[in-house]
Amino acid sequence: MKTLPWVAAPALIVVLGGAWAGQPAIGLLAAAAIGLGAWSLRESSARRGSDLEPEEVYDPTVLAARHAQALATLATLADERELHRGLFEISTELVGCVAEDDARIRFAAAVRRYWDGVSADLMVWNKGTWRSLGSTTHGLPPVLDHPIQLPTGLGHEGDVVLDLSPGVTGRAALIMRRARMQPSLAGRSPTAQVAIAEILRGQLALSLRRVMLYSELQALARIDPLTTTHRRWYGESRLKELVEGGEVVAVAMVDIDRFKLVNDRFGHSGGDVVLTAVGKTLVDMLRTNDLVCRWGGEEFLVLLPDTPPEGAELVANRLREAIANLSGLPTSVTVSIGIAACAQDDTPFDLVARADEALYRAKSTGRDRVVMAATTEKAVTLRITSRKAKDRIGKL
Repeated sequence: MKTLPWVAAPALIVVLGGAWAGQPAIGLLAAAAIGLGAWSLRESSARRGSDLEPEEVYDPTVLAARHAQALATLATLADERELHRGLFEISTELVGCVAEDDARIRFAAAVRRYWDGVSADLMVWNKGTWRSLGSTTHGLPPVLDHPIQLPTGLGHEGDVVLDLSPGVTGRAALIMRRARMQPSLAGRSPTAQVAIAEILRGQLALSLRRVMLYSELQALARIDPLTTTHRRWYGESRLKELVEGGEVVAVAMVDIDRFKLVNDRFGHSGGDVVLTAVGKTLVDMLRTNDLVCRWGGEEFLVLLPDTPPEGAELVANRLREAIANLSGLPTSVTVSIGIAACAQDDTPFDLVARADEALYRAKSTGRDRVVMAATTEKAVTLRITSRKAKDRIGKL
């Protein structure tokens, strides 16, 4: 027999007392009190979320089951908290990522929390071809049929491909090659894995957009908008790196002949047309590791890394001929070019000064020609091997 609720005891006393005193109304009120007490106890138990009878609260079996259930719930919540903490950490780590060289490393580290692979590529579709940011490409370009491509199952190997195109104006992707699922994803359903990858994809696409905007701002700062060549400060910076780094380098100082007459005859708008055409020709005719900067007015400085004097002279003559054959300009245009190859003890200033002196001789001897700077006046010893190459040879 179940124990009566505590509220029923006083009511029972009143019932018995009423019957003894011959007062049935008191007995009815007491019966109502018993029912109300039982109902109140059940409602209180229901509000506490328990469907147990009061005496079952002390059943060890029931308590053990409820304890195990609570522990399982806590473990699930802890796992979810750890997952969200990891995703939040990725967001904070990507905030400072603005450089292209740094982006691939940080993006790969973010993905490796959940899928680890042998190599990672961050690739952007640029000018009709895929370009790898931060390193050379480790494999074939991605096929972006789906926003997310994942290897299936723990221990299965395959490429992880995240389509980051929302972060750029064209196409972009991060590829983790020959990736395997990390233990952090063990026990998670394929749907949960895709959800995690989708969060990563959104974070990386947003960060890539910041990287590309930073790159565009850098380009605006270093590119002369009229000629599409680099600005002088960037050319000087790059020349200093090459010369002080012990590299083999030649420079060519290019000057448009009789440019003042072009401005006087056709106005500054006509002069701008000529400057634009000459600058574009210089940029288009050179290799990707060469550099052209607008030195001042109608003068351009061309940097030719890993180029001996003979090679620099060939390049300069090709540039001179290409500019002389330009069409669609207000008037025919020629250039004079002075060349200097870097000597062992040259400073950037010394190298440019010798190229400028050679340009002066090209101008004074008839224009539309290439002149090499003298190397015998001060017994100049030219660089023929870069410092890095010498160091490699010394280690053999």
